[in-house]
Amino acid sequence: MKKGIKGEMINRVNRVNRVNRVNRVNRVNRVNRVMIMMMMVVVMGCNSGGVAGGEGTGGGEGRGLSGAMMEVGRSAENVFYAFIELMSDTLGLRVNKDTKKSDVASYFNSLGGKLGEASDELEKVAIKATSGVDKSDTSKNPIRVAVDVAKEVLSLLKEHLKSLKDIGDDIKVGEATSNQNGVASAELELKKAYKALKGIVDTSVEKGVARPKAGDIAVKVDNADIKMEPRCWQRVLMQERQE
Repeated sequence: MKKGIKGEMINRVNRVNRVNRVNRVNRVNRVNRVMIMMMMVVVMGCNSGGVAGGEGTGGGEGRGLSGAMMEVGRSAENVFYAFIELMSDTLGLRVNKDTKKSDVASYFNSLGGKLGEASDELEKVAIKATSGVDKSDTSKNPIRVAVDVAKEVLSLLKEHLKSLKDIGDDIKVGEATSNQNGVASAELELKKAYKALKGIVDTSVEKGVARPKAGDIAVKVDNADIKMEPRCWQRVLMQERQE
């Protein structure tokens, strides 16, 4: 509590503000309760009366507003799991001495397929969200707009990944000639891989992902060094000595 005339005035203003704030919160709570009750009545009424397809038939899965909302929810869940599967596959590539180049190509090709599945699930969400909406207003629907943008990005990434499906043969990734002189690089396959991976990076950068930057001794992303393993450094040093 503040003392003096000025302090008393400040205290009175604070009390009035507190009372006004409490009253305002109470009014908002009352409005929220009324809106929730109205939503429940509308959903229950639509579900029992049936408004699917513009007809007056009721019952059955997917009928009425509540059925449409459930369908949208299930479609969104399918999208989530499609992306989870895609991410698990992205992190699941393991290359060893027996891995063939064609195995790596098939792996990238399968990732492109997962992107296609995720895009299909997104389209299902957009269809459910815009069902019953005036066709002239469909393009303005925020869900449709977001889905179209996401599908465009996924389509670009899918094309880049699909282009990697023919970069390898049945030769093992680490195989070299017996005289240890190494083998010549496949220039055409390298160009394909470079173009595809560059396209993936460029697409990611356009959407806000930080572009990797080469540091003095490592690759940097947002000033964080990604250190190379000792075996990688040994191979680099051996190549420099041979040159």
